[in-house]
Amino acid sequence: MQDKLRPETEKIAALMTEGYLKERAKRDSRAKYEAILAKVPDVEPEVYDR
Repeated sequence: MQDKLRPETEKIAALMTEGYLKERAKRDSRAKYEAILAKVPDVEPEVYDR
């Protein structure tokens, strides 16, 4: 029975995540995002992260 419910459960989780991200985007600003992103060093990733 659980195997039959899995696709529906995954779809609900995806929709909830999408809703959360949209609500989060309304509260934040592009300027804040870019300020945080500017703090990330511009370096090549480690070999194991490629």
